[in-house]
Amino acid sequence: MTPSIIPKDLSQWPGHFRLVSLTRLPGGQGGVENRAVLYHDRLSLEVSWHSASVDTRLKRGCLVALKGLPANPDVRAKQPMPIERLELLDKPLASLNPFQTIPPSWQSDRASIALAAKLFETLERPFRHLLNVVLWDGGRCYRFLTGPAISSDSPAHPGGNFRQAVEVAEHGYELLKGLPDTSLSVMVSAALLAHIGKADEFRRTDAGYTLSERGYWVGGQTTILEWLAVARTKVVIPEHQYLALVHALIASRGNPAERQSLEATTLAVAIRLGSHRQAFTGGRLRN
Repeated sequence: MTPSIIPKDLSQWPGHFRLVSLTRLPGGQGGVENRAVLYHDRLSLEVSWHSASVDTRLKRGCLVALKGLPANPDVRAKQPMPIERLELLDKPLASLNPFQTIPPSWQSDRASIALAAKLFETLERPFRHLLNVVLWDGGRCYRFLTGPAISSDSPAHPGGNFRQAVEVAEHGYELLKGLPDTSLSVMVSAALLAHIGKADEFRRTDAGYTLSERGYWVGGQTTILEWLAVARTKVVIPEHQYLALVHALIASRGNPAERQSLEATTLAVAIRLGSHRQAFTGGRLRN
């Protein structure tokens, strides 16, 4: 990854980064010499620091903050930039947009990444927080961004599940926008979460993708409900909003004759549109 041009004004720096890679070597006088590649849409860079021991909490894909930046802007322009340490962000934050921290090595379709970030910003705070709790684990986020939509997807073109999720969320947003007594936050969140649940549904083999044990016995539709139940214990979200979200996830795949909210019905339509792209010509959020 090519480092960005380093802004001299620290106010232009993001407050968090995705840890893309981390190398640890024995220090010359004991301890550990650490070197990391960090990514945010506004700034990517390499940093280095010395530590007395290995911080095992720092893993590829986690979210981190810089601590102890050099005061001299010329030193900050060096690559790798010397810092005091990296701090793990271990508590999900509603204010953090996860799709602004996705490196190109995870997902090359930058238009879909930009659209996902824009859709995330349309969400009400409880839904942003809920999505962040579900995606906070770096490994799960990586699998969502790179995994297949179906087992026949080619490993040569990873990330079909994520691209489909964004497409469905965009379709649903455009279909529901402006209608009274509806929630765009429920619509967009449900579209993304329905696909996030498939993050652990497949595993890659030499022959391509195959169902994982969880995918075979449980499936993504049930997996996401498990993850949501855990996430809810960490998020303040009104009962009616949470129930509307769960209903949309469940009812959108059920019998149309059964009781359904407009969000669930729209999600079901958006999913069908996503599988027939030529039938939809929307996409205003991309403009």
